[in-house]
Amino acid sequence: MKVQKPSWIRTVEVRDLIQRRPWSILSWGAGIIALAFIGYYGILSIGNPPANIGAQFVDAEFPSPSISPWFYGKPITWFIYAAFLYWSAGLEAQRIHFLKFSDRTRRFLFIVTALVAFGAFYEIFYNFMIWSALEVLTQSCSPSPCSPDVISSRWPSLPKPLNLVFVTKVVILVFSLSVYSLWFLFRVDKEIERRNPTPPVSFSRQDLYDANTIKTSPMTRAYSFAVTTNAQVPPESPQSK
Repeated sequence: MKVQKPSWIRTVEVRDLIQRRPWSILSWGAGIIALAFIGYYGILSIGNPPANIGAQFVDAEFPSPSISPWFYGKPITWFIYAAFLYWSAGLEAQRIHFLKFSDRTRRFLFIVTALVAFGAFYEIFYNFMIWSALEVLTQSCSPSPCSPDVISSRWPSLPKPLNLVFVTKVVILVFSLSVYSLWFLFRVDKEIERRNPTPPVSFSRQDLYDANTIKTSPMTRAYSFAVTTNAQVPPESPQSK
C-alpha cells in the first residue's frame, strides 16, 4: 500500500521557497521574460532580416494593439524593463556573497562599473544628437514628417545601419545597470562598516603637539643648612683608627 503525499505540502514548499529566496525567483523570472523577447523576435528575423539592425524589436508591438489597444509596447521596451529587473534583483539575491568580498575586490568592481557608466553616459548624448539631426535632415521617409522609429545610422562605418531607437534604449539600459550597481556596492560598503565599526582614535595632548614625554624623578625636600645646624659647623664624625 502506497502512501500518497498530500498536494498541499507542495504548495507549502513553494511558499517557503518564495519567502526564503524572493530576489532569486524575481531575477530568474525577469531573465526568462527578457530572453523570451530576444529569442522570439530574433528568430522571426532569420527568414526576413530587417534592413536595419534591431529594427525587428522596434517595428512590432506587444501585445498587438488589436488585442490591447490601451496597453502595449515595443519588444525592446519590454526587454530593457525585464533585463533591469533581472540584474537588480540578481544583485540583491547575491548580497551576502558581496559582503564576503575583500576591500580590494569591491574597489576594483566599483572602478570597472564606474568606467562602464561613463562610456554609456557619453553614448546616450551621442545617440540623441544623431537622432535629432537625422530626424531633421532625412526627407526620404514617408509619410512626412519622419517617424523616429525608422531613423538609422551607419556611423562609424558599419556594414548595416543601426536602428537608433534600438541602440539608444540598449545604451540607456547599460547606463542604468551601471548606476544601480554603483549604488549597490556603496550600500555593501556601508553595511560592512556598520557590522565592523572602527573605534575612534584618541590622541593625548602630548601626541597632538608631538611633545616628548618627560620622565619626572621624585624630588627630595631641601633643608636650610643654617636652620638644621643653628649656624654652627657640625662636628666631624669620629674616624675609626
